[in-house]
Amino acid sequence: MAVTLIVSTAGREPQPITLDLPRIVIGRSAHADVRLPARSVSEQHAVLHCDKHEVFIVDEGSTNGTRVNGQSLPLGRRKQLHDGDVIAAGQFTLRVGIVIARPDPPERTATLARRLLLNALSTQSDEAAPPRLVLLTGKQAGAAWMLPPAPSRILIGREPGCEVLLDDRECSKQHAEVLRDHEGVTVRDLGSRNGIVMGGRGMPERRLRHGDEFTVGRTSLRYHDPTEELLRSMETGADEPVPELPTFEPEPTPVQAPEAPAEEPPPPALPEGDATTSEAPAAVSAKPALVSAKPLTRKGTFDWVVVVLAVVILMVSISGLMMLLSGR
Repeated sequence: MAVTLIVSTAGREPQPITLDLPRIVIGRSAHADVRLPARSVSEQHAVLHCDKHEVFIVDEGSTNGTRVNGQSLPLGRRKQLHDGDVIAAGQFTLRVGIVIARPDPPERTATLARRLLLNALSTQSDEAAPPRLVLLTGKQAGAAWMLPPAPSRILIGREPGCEVLLDDRECSKQHAEVLRDHEGVTVRDLGSRNGIVMGGRGMPERRLRHGDEFTVGRTSLRYHDPTEELLRSMETGADEPVPELPTFEPEPTPVQAPEAPAEEPPPPALPEGDATTSEAPAAVSAKPALVSAKPLTRKGTFDWVVVVLAVVILMVSISGLMMLLSGR
């Protein structure tokens, strides 16, 4: 199971990186798997632990702490991550994607760091100086050639027309080319007689890093990259407090229209002839009464009249009987 982390800072284009490792280190160290170039990020800030089914994150004692979905992560405590969760480390946010995908090559870590640093510099209205080749030997030692913006290509040789023109009989007319793309700079041999020598070994092609030295013929050159030099300076020194905590932005959720309230059933109709009035019934209280009175109907009225008449007849009969007995 691979994990994709989409790294972003405020106002800059997000940068994704996909890794398929059991342990993924987030930090500013050169050995981090996800390298975040800022001193607000600790050298080893947090670690993702991945297995076949679950991903957990642990804060490794970072200075500014780690947050997941806006909530601070307790030091040393594991928290399970899910697809779409957002991690905040320093001034960076990393959105988690748990996917089945082909991981990026190891060089992608350095490329990610370069791009994040360039984004930070452009946000500060600043630009990193372009990389360059510096001549180390010969009468022109110290001369330098700036590399054009990517994508670009320059030639090294002793033939007129080469951008890096060398006065060296051991150097071929078109000895090597230097290619610059958005991932970095590469030097490549063009089938020269003596090849490219670096560290005492010949090689047909090499991705250059800041400070690398190589020889063509009898001429030595050094590759200088100010961006990578700045990245290396980030590796050391004390952590700095976060200038502003990144804002957690959850994924938008679709808004559902509120459901219409269910219609109340109409009150049951009274039997024909039972209504005593045509007026609307009074509102019924939500709290039921303890004793409910039965409505007075015609049938009930008739029963009371019969009772009263029976009592009257009984009293008249008793009176008549008493008068008859007294007359005797």
